[in-house]
Amino acid sequence: MKCPKRFNIIQKNINGYLYDEDNKNVGHSHIFIETQEFAKCYEKECAAWDKKKKICKEIKK
Repeated sequence: MKCPKRFNIIQKNINGYLYDEDNKNVGHSHIFIETQEFAKCYEKECAAWDKKKKICKEIKK
């Protein structure tokens, strides 16, 4: 059995203020970062999926 296809999406919002030489607020910056990836156990051979621990119980050869 293969581990389930689990897809992780991580989103980060970073906001900041921009200041000039006199320490006056002149604007702001905004960065949005999104990371998408499959879970680490994707496509490994495993005996079962442990829902409690959220890990794959692997088959040892």
